[in-house]
Amino acid sequence: MPQYLQLVKGFDPFGTGLRLLPMIAGLVIGASAGERIAARAGYRIPITAGLLILAAGLAAGATTDLDSGYGFVAAWLAAVGLGIGMALSPAMDAILAALPPQRSGSGTAVTMTLRQVGGALGIALLGSVLSQGYTARLDTTGLPTAAAKAAGESLAAALAVAARLDNPALAADAKAAYLHGMTLVLVVCAVIALLSAVAIAVLMPGRRPSAGLTPSPERKVPA
Repeated sequence: MPQYLQLVKGFDPFGTGLRLLPMIAGLVIGASAGERIAARAGYRIPITAGLLILAAGLAAGATTDLDSGYGFVAAWLAAVGLGIGMALSPAMDAILAALPPQRSGSGTAVTMTLRQVGGALGIALLGSVLSQGYTARLDTTGLPTAAAKAAGESLAAALAVAARLDNPALAADAKAAYLHGMTLVLVVCAVIALLSAVAIAVLMPGRRPSAGLTPSPERKVPA
């Protein structure tokens, strides 16, 4: 999104940062709402609802085109933040609630490790989807070999090549190609969020366990 806002839409870095704030606002509101719902109805409802909102926001984002105004982008960014906030906080609590109190420290460590590994894998895999979508759509016909290779490396490089060659058609085509790659990423993420919502709705228990519940002897794990 920073590259879309800065390189495709033409906002400066500070303006780009400001225009990402709706997602942060949605995240804060969603986290608070998810905690309140979880306290009353258990973890399954806010996590499932959050993932469905996330999927809807991502699906809306996938319809973004070159003529989309910032109001539309801000709306689906806010929805994405709301969904993440509503799902993430109760999900973390649900993991820790499944453990006896004396193992909460190790549970937190394992959870944070899984989040970091998942984030790294997500960046790598989704970055590959974005790159493949961009290069597959970019048209470098008629460009010198070196210029075509440079343009295929990234949107920023393509815009630099277009400026150097005074080729506005290449710049427009590169922006469209980047948007195509971004759309693919958003669709993949929306599908994952939707499948996750279904899995949570089907597999997760409906009520949260009582705080401080002592596990039965057969559930205790040797140190």
